[in-house]
Amino acid sequence: MPAVKRRQPHPRWAFLSPFYLLGVSLHRLLYEWRIIVPFLPSQPSLVLGNLHAGGTGKTPIALWLLEKMQPHTEHVAYVSRGYGRKTKETRIVHVDDRAEEVGDEALMVRRHFGHSTDVDVVVAHRRREAFPLLPAKCPVLLDDALQHWDLRAPVSVLICPYGKWYTEEKVLPAGPLRESPQAAERASAVLITRCPYPLDAHEKLRISQLLGLHKQQKLFVAQELMGEPLPVWGAPAWRGDESALVFSGIGEPAEFEAFSTHSDRFPQGGVAAVTLRFDDHQDLDEVRCTEIATAAFQAGCNAILTTSKDLARLPEKPKSWQNLNVYRIPHEADLGPDEIPFLQWLQEQWKAHGYRVPLPL
Repeated sequence: MPAVKRRQPHPRWAFLSPFYLLGVSLHRLLYEWRIIVPFLPSQPSLVLGNLHAGGTGKTPIALWLLEKMQPHTEHVAYVSRGYGRKTKETRIVHVDDRAEEVGDEALMVRRHFGHSTDVDVVVAHRRREAFPLLPAKCPVLLDDALQHWDLRAPVSVLICPYGKWYTEEKVLPAGPLRESPQAAERASAVLITRCPYPLDAHEKLRISQLLGLHKQQKLFVAQELMGEPLPVWGAPAWRGDESALVFSGIGEPAEFEAFSTHSDRFPQGGVAAVTLRFDDHQDLDEVRCTEIATAAFQAGCNAILTTSKDLARLPEKPKSWQNLNVYRIPHEADLGPDEIPFLQWLQEQWKAHGYRVPLPL
């Protein structure tokens, strides 16, 4: 089965970039000139955003932050637009919701915390509509809201993947950037994700200079850690002798694919027989699932390896997969030595705006 082709920016479209930027500027001016008055949250809020279109590693950072705050606050919230859903209403996300109703990332976050009542997940096309549903002093993480001019949160973190420096990229449609690199000046801090190894002070300084950070902007770095396959829907424990079909529909699948297909995953002589790559947020309807199963059976596979985000689109195991064991690769962010400095910085930022939020320092 051929993989779905991913649409990529291309330099030949550079002549359209000024028109794209003009549209972005006009939209922003509606709020800067207060033709539309932006919403100022009363809760301590943090924007996690990016200049790059596509996956940058925001969700693992959001999960990491929620996990750090959950034991120390009565409530903590995650607010998302619910990208990819077929509805627009503002709603609280529940474990048994469907991805087409709330979006796959929001549903993955909700299921990560199960039925915990101290973690709220809300999807809202206009983020301001989520706040009345949340407790008055609840810390709120706003996913992908750096370009959401309708809301002005006091603190923002710009996520940038390692090696994909926005100062060296072009704006859509010629490149992957949603805004010009100068837009990074709005961020309170920059967090570099997907670092291939722990970065020392010298390399962090080099990156700060490369990105042109001003004195008030902090730079933090994080790695992404993946773990051994975990069984789903009653599959037996992973042994390493499986013949697996690996598939994903995520923004940047290369690292997942490299990890999942590596010989270390198959110490007992198994193999990753087929690798399929789909568009980010690809619908996994009955037809698509049947095509995946057909590709697996044709290659002699007895297992499927995928991501938690992809599984969030499936309310139950597809009938066409009944004879296949399904596994997911766990995936989390690790700030390493930057963990305490980041949490201290965030606590100080919120305190400077009148919020006192206990964090694990």
